[in-house]
Amino acid sequence: MAKGYWFLNLDVVNPVDYITYREANLAYARTHDLRFVIRGGDFEQLEGIKRHRNVLVELPSYDDALSLYNQPEYQRVRDLRRNTAIADLAAVEGYDGPQPSPAPPPEGTADHPRGYWMAKVDVTDPERYKDYVAANAEPLAEHGAWFVVRGGRNHLLEGHGRSRYVVIAFKDVATARACYFSPGYQKALAIRQEVSVADVIIISGYTGHEAAPV
Repeated sequence: MAKGYWFLNLDVVNPVDYITYREANLAYARTHDLRFVIRGGDFEQLEGIKRHRNVLVELPSYDDALSLYNQPEYQRVRDLRRNTAIADLAAVEGYDGPQPSPAPPPEGTADHPRGYWMAKVDVTDPERYKDYVAANAEPLAEHGAWFVVRGGRNHLLEGHGRSRYVVIAFKDVATARACYFSPGYQKALAIRQEVSVADVIIISGYTGHEAAPV
């Protein structure tokens, strides 16, 4: 079964009190066996709207991503965040279909975290967008890419969202960046930018060490 995710982009407006939320959120995640894939890592904004902190939380399924958000226990945690940050949050479905690479990249370590693309997309020409999907296959395969999220079901829980969500894992940030700026992907990107609007970042994965809440 495909995993579910909370896809979160936010701006912290009260860093001191945000720490209280962050600790409560971590405790909630541990209690419910949720995994942080991304948790405020260093990132590079490549396209679109920028938020200053980005998080991806893995849940057992898309249905869990919807239901846990509405539990009273989590609502108390959410209220702490709402008092300290402005957030865009969506529940999104993970991807379990064919991949561009034969295996996922190694799990990250503190010294060598994975790199990720996080993207939110509004497609204006679905038929032409298929040409982009076909064109990106080769450069993604060349760089060992692995889809975590790829346009599955999504539901906006807070703030502003887009109609399509994508998360792609690479062995490290350098590889994620090399793929994006490769000649092959730049050709695919030209197609995508003709037929969609996107917010895209490259970001380091979470390995137990979190960036400051700014």
